[in-house]
Amino acid sequence: MQSRIEDFRAAGVRVLAFSTDSMDENGKLAEELGLEFPILSDADREAISAFGIRHEGKGPDGGAIARPATFIVGPGAEIEWRDVTSNWRVRPGPDDILEALGP
Repeated sequence: MQSRIEDFRAAGVRVLAFSTDSMDENGKLAEELGLEFPILSDADREAISAFGIRHEGKGPDGGAIARPATFIVGPGAEIEWRDVTSNWRVRPGPDDILEALGP
């Protein structure tokens, strides 16, 4: 996403990431990777539950983690497009997401 951040901004899109890691861990990762978008902490797993991507028993502590997923949420807070996979290595790239946004 970072490699195409200006294209997302030009499309009027805000990029956000969610992780079950702590705010401190997410902040360090974002800084290390030079990300210009936030990684939000979902330590209580509320967002992954709400989005239906909670994957029980797969976290390093045996708790829930998020299934790899990408969502486009429209201005009315409706999910307009989504991609959910069970393989974290197979995800849509920035071009796929920009294409899904339409013209």
